[in-house]
Amino acid sequence: MADTDISDDESLDEGDKEAKQEAAQKKSGHKKLIIFALAGLLVAGGAGGGAFVFLGKDDVAELEDEPPVIEELKRIGYIRIKPIFIQVETDKGVLQNLVVELALEVEKDSKQEDRIKMAMPLLFESYLRTLTDRPIPGAADGKVEVTHIKNRIRAENLRILGPGAVHDVILLNIWISEG
Repeated sequence: MADTDISDDESLDEGDKEAKQEAAQKKSGHKKLIIFALAGLLVAGGAGGGAFVFLGKDDVAELEDEPPVIEELKRIGYIRIKPIFIQVETDKGVLQNLVVELALEVEKDSKQEDRIKMAMPLLFESYLRTLTDRPIPGAADGKVEVTHIKNRIRAENLRILGPGAVHDVILLNIWISEG
C-alpha cells in the first residue's frame, strides 16, 4: 500500500498558499490598527486630562485670592459635676472608692447650656450607672485609664443630649481612697 499521509503543504497548490499569506497579513494589519487606535486613545485621554488640570488651575487661583471666612468665635463655659463615688474591688478583695470630678465644656450663654443644667440629675445618674456598670480598667491597681472614663461619659452625653450639646468632657480630678 502506498503512503497516504500527506502534509498540508504538499496538498496545497500555489493559489492556496498565497491566500493563506494574504489572510495572515490582513490579521497582522488588524492587530496593528487596534494597537494604534488604543495608543491614540491613551494620548487623547492624557491630553484631555492635562488640559482639564491646567484650565482648572484658574478656578483654584481665584479661590486662593479670596480672604478666608472666619467663623464667629463662640464663648466656652464649663459646667462642673459634683464628685462621683464608685466602689471598686481590688484583686485582693479590698473595697476602694474611686472618686471622679468632671466638668462639661459647653457653649456659654446658649439654650444648650440651660438644657444641660436642667438635665443634670438625669446626666449624673447615667454617669454613675455607666461607671459602675462595668469594671474600670486599672482601677483595682490604682492606675485608672482616664480616656476610658471620658469615653463612657461622652457616650452618655451623646445618648441623652444628642450631638453637639457638649463639646468635651474635662477630667478635673481622680483619686482612690480606702473604703
